[in-house]
Amino acid sequence: MRTRFGAATMLVGTLLATTGCAPATGPSYADVRAQAEAAVAEIVAALPDGAEFTPDGDARSTPCDSEVAPVDGPEGTAFATVHGRASLPRDVGPATAVEDLPASLGDGWALEPVGIEVDLAAVRLSQARTGVSVDVTETSLEGSPGLDILAVSECGRAE
Repeated sequence: MRTRFGAATMLVGTLLATTGCAPATGPSYADVRAQAEAAVAEIVAALPDGAEFTPDGDARSTPCDSEVAPVDGPEGTAFATVHGRASLPRDVGPATAVEDLPASLGDGWALEPVGIEVDLAAVRLSQARTGVSVDVTETSLEGSPGLDILAVSECGRAE
């Protein structure tokens, strides 16, 4: 009987060691990445007609609770960041676009504290149903005014 108990204990220990702290439920990284990309698309759709988003490349994956970016989440999870720039029609100033954005998005988005004081128009928005946080800041690249957009998802299971 003692041998069975020891074998069962070893089996449970092996299972815990191989699964680590990775959550068994919750969204996958692919899901949270898609949520971040969809949140950016919704932000851009709420900007004045003619706004266009140009990403800095593909979404990036960063382990949750890493030293790089301490987004809370268990071991075995990662969050997605989507970053890029939105150009605006010539007759729309970036500060005005930032100021009008929360009202244009409507329900489902909450205004959050930006976190740091800047001399530029900036807004941080959080999408209620997904938890994606999006920072929108006025910018000028090569003399052309526009918006810097950075979306950060919640943690998803790394697969």
